[in-house]
Amino acid sequence: MPRPFFPLLIALIAGIAFAGNFTIQDFPVQVCLGAALILLLLSRSQQGGRLYYPSLLLSLFLLGILDMNLYLRDPPGREHVRNFAGEKKLMLEGMIAESPQVSLEKTELVVSVSRMIRDGQYVPVWGRVLLVSREPHPLRYGDVVRFHSRLREPHNFNNPGGFDYERYLRFRGILVRGNIGDASGIVLLRRERGNPLRTGLEHIRDRIREQIALAAPGPEGRIIQALILGDRKEISKGVMENFNRTGTTHIIAISGLHIGVVALFALFVIRLILKSSEYLLLKGNMAKISAVFALLIVVLYTFIAGAGVSVVRAAIMISILMCAILFNRERDLFNTLALAAFLILIVAPYSLFDVSFQLSFAAVASLLFLTPRLSALLPPIPPGGQAVSAKEKLFEPLKKGLRGIAIFFFVSLSATLGTLPLILFYYNRLSLISLAANLLVVPILGVLAIPLCLLIVLAVPVSAELAALVVRIAEMPVGLALFLIDRFAALPFAAVFVPTPTLLEIAAFYLLLISAGFFLDRLNAHGGGSSSQKTALPGKIIAGLMVLFFLGSGIHHLYLQGLQRGKLILTAVDVGQGSAILVRFPGGKRMLVDGGGFYDDSFDVGKSVLAPFLWRERIGRIDTVVLTHPHPDHLQGLLFILENFNVREAWTNGDESDTPLYDSFRRIVREKGIALRELSEKSPEMEISEVRVRILNPAGKPDNREQAAAPSLPAADGKDPATGPPTGRPAARRGYARFSDESNDLSLVMKISYGRRSFLLPADISEVSERRLVREHAELGSDVLFVPHHGSSRSSTTPFLEKVRPETAVLSCGPDNVFRLPHPDVLTQYERFNTRLYRTDRDGAVTLTTDGTDLTTRVFRSDRR
Repeated sequence: MPRPFFPLLIALIAGIAFAGNFTIQDFPVQVCLGAALILLLLSRSQQGGRLYYPSLLLSLFLLGILDMNLYLRDPPGREHVRNFAGEKKLMLEGMIAESPQVSLEKTELVVSVSRMIRDGQYVPVWGRVLLVSREPHPLRYGDVVRFHSRLREPHNFNNPGGFDYERYLRFRGILVRGNIGDASGIVLLRRERGNPLRTGLEHIRDRIREQIALAAPGPEGRIIQALILGDRKEISKGVMENFNRTGTTHIIAISGLHIGVVALFALFVIRLILKSSEYLLLKGNMAKISAVFALLIVVLYTFIAGAGVSVVRAAIMISILMCAILFNRERDLFNTLALAAFLILIVAPYSLFDVSFQLSFAAVASLLFLTPRLSALLPPIPPGGQAVSAKEKLFEPLKKGLRGIAIFFFVSLSATLGTLPLILFYYNRLSLISLAANLLVVPILGVLAIPLCLLIVLAVPVSAELAALVVRIAEMPVGLALFLIDRFAALPFAAVFVPTPTLLEIAAFYLLLISAGFFLDRLNAHGGGSSSQKTALPGKIIAGLMVLFFLGSGIHHLYLQGLQRGKLILTAVDVGQGSAILVRFPGGKRMLVDGGGFYDDSFDVGKSVLAPFLWRERIGRIDTVVLTHPHPDHLQGLLFILENFNVREAWTNGDESDTPLYDSFRRIVREKGIALRELSEKSPEMEISEVRVRILNPAGKPDNREQAAAPSLPAADGKDPATGPPTGRPAARRGYARFSDESNDLSLVMKISYGRRSFLLPADISEVSERRLVREHAELGSDVLFVPHHGSSRSSTTPFLEKVRPETAVLSCGPDNVFRLPHPDVLTQYERFNTRLYRTDRDGAVTLTTDGTDLTTRVFRSDRR
């Protein structure tokens, strides 16, 4: 069967993907597009007819490039607000262009600025600014505000496998962001100056939100709000984690499932109304009337849900598929699905890089491909006119019910298999109970809760009491679903984290699914007939490609392992204003020195930055985790690693901190049974796979003891040694100021040597410890120095650098950090010593590789050097 939209869609996707990964100017593309269009017109004649289709595909490829460049190129003109970003705070005015995103930790406002106040004068500017505040603000779409903030360009954590936050904001038209310290930082000037239709819609959304909050203030209300308004940010982290562990997060993210349920519910209601009147049945076409009514309800639900990009995409996809079915165009739904994707990408080409877009179309395509083939395995339904026995009539409802359960299982299985590679690629999480949880939860939330949520929308304009009643009714199935999800998530084997699959592995998996579909065709044809012969050849070709891709992926992995064999590799991971160094030893062992982190818990560096990098490198086991000192910018990111990776032992300097963060570190180490060792300069030199590791700091007694991480006996005062004051060590060690130089100078300092090459990792020591190391250790000389204390002016002293004499230095710091590190004098110091300096804030992750003789350096952002 011809499917004309498939090649057109593939050409458009190829152009968008090309522009998304390679930089190309518009002018040469425009010239080529003009030539392709001329060739397209000329080829309509019979003489050049064979060039028509290639010209059309080439034109769509070039159009995809130009379409994508609209969102990737820099804004024109000097009046864009990005040109004023820098150290100085600005006074700006503008209108809130999107609904404020309010979560439990922060409020995000997108402001379309119009002018800047400078030296008492109004200066015209334009552009969108993302404002983040830790306090809630009574603002909404259309409000004109004045705010005072320092603007910065957004930055990524530049590591392999990292999320491209800069591009994500660029696709939303946001090139700068700022912070609002308190309520005085932003002032309301005028109300409701936005689009009148959208303003009215926001009023309706606010009324719905208020009714839900009054009638269901608990977690059930937050779920109902997510199902109606698409707002999940008020759902607690614990509840969201349970949905993630059970693989049911898609149910509370408005997608094709929700739009499809709303459309089916609308069709069911209008058909009931039409069937109740013979006059309506005779006067109108029931199929077309039902379709029009359902489409209107879908449009209403789309706007009530905020008309976000993902919601509009789902509405377009479901509407096109529904029209194809209702107007007798269901013979080839794959072509219809390709048409929906084509239209979406023409309007919003950046959707191709959106996870929700990829998951939605993968799920629907898998449903269309696998579900009919799996359902054909079930026993056929006997024809209506066929005589059946009384016994068969008795069991007929049971058979239909079991058949319906089986079909629903096939639907869940198809959607799960179709989205599995993408979920593993983006989230690195495999839910082992996803099928069972979806079989129970999807009918409750999808079939029961979503129609009730639609009734809430219809009841709010009618009566507050009626709306509250419907909310309380909807609260019951939602509460049942939460109960089941809690029970499923509590299972110890509910979910596991896995390394990131390669693109070859993803392609091989999808080829495996297609091959399985052709195998089901042959199975359903009972091993004979024309159908079996038609699917045999393509099935063999796809199976061959699948094997080839799997072999290619395996060979590539073995090749990379071969490149690393016999080599010592150190990677300074870009964790912002913090430090994290991954050490890979020649024998395959791994050590993680610190984990980065921030001074509050609003962002988990371990979960969002460090773990994705490790999964991208196919690392699930860390032999040794090293905490050089218990400051948040070195400790916070380690908590997720300790809890979710296979860690054998942990090293510390023995310094403790009276903070919940450090208590969590000790608790996780104890609960996971991780061996805990306290090291100092008196600890003997260690050898790991022919690599020598020497501890040079802190100065201390040669205790080098290993503590059992299992539950230990309480101390004499009744406190747990893991969380209370330490037993058997000086009490003064626990009372250091949280971020003082005194605590920094207790950092573990390591020298790692392999063959003729050596690396010095001094953590956050200052001048005091540098003087001691220069005075007491003659073997400080190293090829590579990881710059102490992120380039602070109190470190990298001249005597220390004269003793180390590094050829290469690696500086870990965050862009535009509040400490204004590295200090200019420190940079001058390294220039004076002719040291080649790498910085994670500019170069991203920095990887140093040596075989004991040669030393090579590779940076993630090679375009910046």
